[in-house]
Amino acid sequence: MKKKPLPDFTGRTVQVSLVGDDHCYAMDSPRFEMQGERLFLVGTVPHGGTSSNWSEGAMCAVAWDKVTDYLVFASLKHYQKGREISEKYVARK
Repeated sequence: MKKKPLPDFTGRTVQVSLVGDDHCYAMDSPRFEMQGERLFLVGTVPHGGTSSNWSEGAMCAVAWDKVTDYLVFASLKHYQKGREISEKYVARK
């Protein structure tokens, strides 16, 4: 069977959802990396990646086989704009 190419997220901000997890994980310019014979998506937590920004700048890695879906933003600015819209929407409820 022919291997399918993995997406290239260079210069993008990506938000992933994982199997059995209610939290989404945002990463700046993530790349794929093999760790312990498992494929991980590895990137840096962007500003706005958590509600308090406590993990901004930290490395984040998620197992690719646990990702259920993901959003790709053209840039960090695009991600932050979307997050701002979401926060305003939640605040109105």
